[in-house]
Amino acid sequence: MGNFEEELIQSLVKKNLDVIILSMLKDNPIHGYKIIADLHNAFGVLLSPGTLYPLLYRLESEGLIDVEAESRRKVYSLTSLGERRTREFVESYKRHVDRILGYIDGNLA
Repeated sequence: MGNFEEELIQSLVKKNLDVIILSMLKDNPIHGYKIIADLHNAFGVLLSPGTLYPLLYRLESEGLIDVEAESRRKVYSLTSLGERRTREFVESYKRHVDRILGYIDGNLA
């Protein structure tokens, strides 16, 4: 990827990190290190624990995820409220992105 592409994906991932993480938790509970590794594998974005764990704490305090102690790790899972909010966000995001891209395309035509 070119520098512009890398910067763009990093920006998009960081701006939408909460909903990306919520979507990751839909089918299987996972621990923080796996979240960091999966994001890096999927997008080439390397999060620090100092970025991830405060976000997970906020998502838990909003009732969007549950946390369970498993051995020496915390495992995170999506609540029904978290799943509903994620779906609502994705639907709204798609509408707005389509609207913006339509406007841009219209100006470039």
